[in-house]
Amino acid sequence: MDDLLFLQVTIELMRIIVPIIIVFGTLGSIVNILILTRQRLRGYACSIYFAALSINNLFYTTALLVYNYLLGGYAIDLAVYSNFFCKLISYLLNFSPIVSVYFIVLASIDRYCASSLDAQRRRFSQVGVAKISVAAVTIFYAIFNIGSAISFDLRDDGAGCTIRSDSLFNQVYLIGLVIFYSIIAPCLLVIFGVLTVYNTSRLGQARIGVSRQRRTEKELARMLVVQVLTHIVFTGPFCAMFVILVLPVDFRFTLRFYVLFVFMKIPFYFTYITPFFLYILSARIYREELIQLFKKLNPMRRQTLVHQINLTVPVQSTVPLKE
Repeated sequence: MDDLLFLQVTIELMRIIVPIIIVFGTLGSIVNILILTRQRLRGYACSIYFAALSINNLFYTTALLVYNYLLGGYAIDLAVYSNFFCKLISYLLNFSPIVSVYFIVLASIDRYCASSLDAQRRRFSQVGVAKISVAAVTIFYAIFNIGSAISFDLRDDGAGCTIRSDSLFNQVYLIGLVIFYSIIAPCLLVIFGVLTVYNTSRLGQARIGVSRQRRTEKELARMLVVQVLTHIVFTGPFCAMFVILVLPVDFRFTLRFYVLFVFMKIPFYFTYITPFFLYILSARIYREELIQLFKKLNPMRRQTLVHQINLTVPVQSTVPLKE
């Protein structure tokens, strides 16, 4: 297929698919936040990581994905209006995805610790540790990604908001970003995902007494494993294209590379819509909490409860007693 024709097909796909991802991604993230912060789940460290991931996904789908949709689908670039918008949008576009993947990494480490037979290691799976870890990762990458605000500029030569690759600082920052996002994060996800599956199988062989808390821990581990697998499948091609950006090859300057880079963004965007459906399919506790949430939000059920309460309240007679 001709590269220009392939590019046009890709643009049409983005115009059709991305709005669907924005709608379902936004609704799914909101529901995830409501469920993961309910009393039954908020006491688990893994729920903290999943909730932080959902908050970040909500921001990405409602703001950054809308920007990418306008840019990729209709060539409307808000970053060209001023150098400030260029730097701000570039900062957020690099910050949000990398924080997202490292929240999943933290959840993987947490499930590995929680599923360990070593009691000392299981102590790391605590809500307090999760909150500190989320804050530490957020602060670290908030500082690290200042490099994107420095590197990206609105150029006067018609190139728009781009990074100047001739600067040593920009080259070092871009290489660091690729290493953190496309190499280290996937490796950590695979390593701790495999270790979690191994620990879970050992727990089954050890025949540890099954309690409600242990069942919840196992379901959270299952939620994590399926999310790790889908994340690697959907982001793998995009990560490969991202790595090519820092390699000294002429292919990255061709139209074909640009077309492939734009096309690989589509499965990457799906990572912001899949968690909700994966949680429903992989965890009974999530389905139960989802049903309870719908019942709680159902106005008909609230009216029924009010009616039942009124029926149970004793009615005092207004007829005066005979003397």
